[in-house]
Amino acid sequence: MVIDIIAGILIVIPLRYFNLFPSLKEFKFTPYNILKITLILPIIEELIFRLPLRISKINLATSFSLIIFLVLNKWCFSNIYLALSFSLVLFLILYIGIRGGFSFLNRLTIFFTNHFWMFFYFQAIVFGFLHLTNYRIDFRYFYLFTFFAINYIISGFFWGYLRVRFTYGIYLCIASHIVVNSIYCLILSS
Repeated sequence: MVIDIIAGILIVIPLRYFNLFPSLKEFKFTPYNILKITLILPIIEELIFRLPLRISKINLATSFSLIIFLVLNKWCFSNIYLALSFSLVLFLILYIGIRGGFSFLNRLTIFFTNHFWMFFYFQAIVFGFLHLTNYRIDFRYFYLFTFFAINYIISGFFWGYLRVRFTYGIYLCIASHIVVNSIYCLILSS
């Protein structure tokens, strides 16, 4: 994590100084956006990507419900409360299904347990490429996207390792993700 932060500082600051850094997508450094980037999104991302690495039906149901919430909030419902309500209902249905022996979650849990390393690598790669959507696609900066993707994928591996290695690793993942996002937010806002 320290190497990630140092590399980010050594690369981002000079590139921003020479105006060679891609711009972020429609992002203004308002207090709400800073809170969202430094606190809310790291918690949601860790619950989606790292929580299910300790494979259980409740962890899979939680992550799946959060994914549905984000999709509905972004593309289907313009009202966050409607998307949140729908996601909570879905979570409750999945939770009741878990108690009743919902066969889909049983099969999914068995599949992820049997193919854990594939699941582990897949979550880190998806995490890495998903973060490329933070930037405007401009071919002038195409050479940086490989570096960004690799950097985010390595971060995904690191946080995945923390999650798997330590009993309460999800808290370590959330805390370190908050620290990294806060440092980058501080660098990019200046």
